[in-house]
Amino acid sequence: MTTDSSTPAGDDNLRATGFMVLSMALFATEDFFIKRITVEMPVSQMLFIICSTTAVILALLCVRKGLPLVTRDVLGPQVMGRNFCEAFATISFVTALALVPLTLATAIQQATPLLVTAGAAIWLGETVGWRRWTAVAVGMAGVLLILRPGLDGFQPEALLVMIAAVGLAARDVISRRIPSRIATLQLAFWAYVTLTIGSGALWLVRSATAVPELRVWLELAAAIGLGVIGYLALTTATRLGHVSTVIPFRYTRLVFAMILGVILLGERPDALTLIGAAIVVGSGLYALMRERRRKRAIPPRGRSLMR
Repeated sequence: MTTDSSTPAGDDNLRATGFMVLSMALFATEDFFIKRITVEMPVSQMLFIICSTTAVILALLCVRKGLPLVTRDVLGPQVMGRNFCEAFATISFVTALALVPLTLATAIQQATPLLVTAGAAIWLGETVGWRRWTAVAVGMAGVLLILRPGLDGFQPEALLVMIAAVGLAARDVISRRIPSRIATLQLAFWAYVTLTIGSGALWLVRSATAVPELRVWLELAAAIGLGVIGYLALTTATRLGHVSTVIPFRYTRLVFAMILGVILLGERPDALTLIGAAIVVGSGLYALMRERRRKRAIPPRGRSLMR
């Protein structure tokens, strides 16, 4: 029996889709502000301010919901491994944002779900048929079109985005083995604690500090607010609707990033970038469709600055 949009379940899926698209718009706008801020402030300093403030906000949300901040589970090796991957990926991606166009970085980042598929098969023993393996291979070919190594227009800094995608995929693969009794808010809080420590250490090592003007502080506040609200919208989407219905709409982040990049940053993605991005997104959607037929998709645990 099918469920149409007039039923309660259909209405929930429709609202969940709206929340998912909203969260992707907010995350893309957050990335836009982060890219602007990196012109005025070292990446490590900016990350420390954003992550420490976000950690405090998430701690308050945990307290409000009656969730303990410190438990044996959240200090376990799986959560620590997940947080390390999150921190590694976030620092890599934000560093890349300072060096390459927003559109290019976001397009490469869309390969993360394909890497999760490969990682789950290799390290978790999940069944992945030849069709999904083909989708992974085609998607990686799309990434090569975007990167174009050895050709004119190759930007070595863009490899940082690919490194970030690998880190995010590792985070999501590890998350599938984390006990469900650990709340998403708890995971997010400890991820940002880890990011605060990592970015703070980098800031100390670099010893570079900027004293920004009021506009930059306002942009920092906007990035923090957009990230937190985007996280809440993403969580609402995955809880309200069927995950297999809403997850494909995560690719709308690329659309919003392209709009912001072209209109506000003056970026002009070339044909190879657009073709490569279309191949990556198409491969990801096909892999999701195949997984949906095999079983219901598993929601991601927690989020990062990249999501």
